[in-house]
Amino acid sequence: KPPADEAGAPAPPEATVAAATSLRNVLPALIARYGAAGKVSATYGASGDLRKQVEGGAPVDLVLFASRRPVEQLAEKGLVDGEPVRLATNRLVLIGPASAKALTFATLATIPAGDHLAIGDPGAVPAGDYAKQALQKLGSWDALQDRIVLGGDVAGVLAYARRGEVAAAIVYRTETAGIADIRILDEAAGEWAPAAEVLGAVTRAGSNAPGGRSFLEWLRTADAQKILADAG
Repeated sequence: KPPADEAGAPAPPEATVAAATSLRNVLPALIARYGAAGKVSATYGASGDLRKQVEGGAPVDLVLFASRRPVEQLAEKGLVDGEPVRLATNRLVLIGPASAKALTFATLATIPAGDHLAIGDPGAVPAGDYAKQALQKLGSWDALQDRIVLGGDVAGVLAYARRGEVAAAIVYRTETAGIADIRILDEAAGEWAPAAEVLGAVTRAGSNAPGGRSFLEWLRTADAQKILADAG
């Protein structure tokens, strides 16, 4: 039996959002601010893994992915309703443990053979795909192959650096907020730097598409955009 509001009318159903791990620090604030407009719950994971869950029939009303490609893959299979919406951008940074030696994106290929670079799995993690694109454009991807450690999501990549298990890692700048035990070594900028973006799309798999669409539309408002901007 659905819950009822104080007037006795059934409360609107909760909208379910499948969101990229990189949104885990900002989405709770967005959901809280949305508040009385509707109930929203979120689950987090690598965008590629969440895409597969939606393809498998997971009851998701809205996806918020850290790359355009997984949204397009759902659209190609007729699993989204309407056009994807670009909500935000992000930027890659090169980080290391607090004691890390100076490195830049351009000098990554110089790390010793015994040291490693952590990135997200390019096949499932948009941050990893962006990292691969950057390294390919810089001409160092092939040279680094035997020194790359893959993380299952951007949080896992951050953890490698925080534990000092790698010489460096590539994550979004938003991952570094409030983290004292890492050091930002370089920021991706220039023609070789990929344009990281966050996109949302209403899916056909859930039971509350109107709720998902309402939340997606609200994420484009000035109020929501300020929260996203404040989070980087």
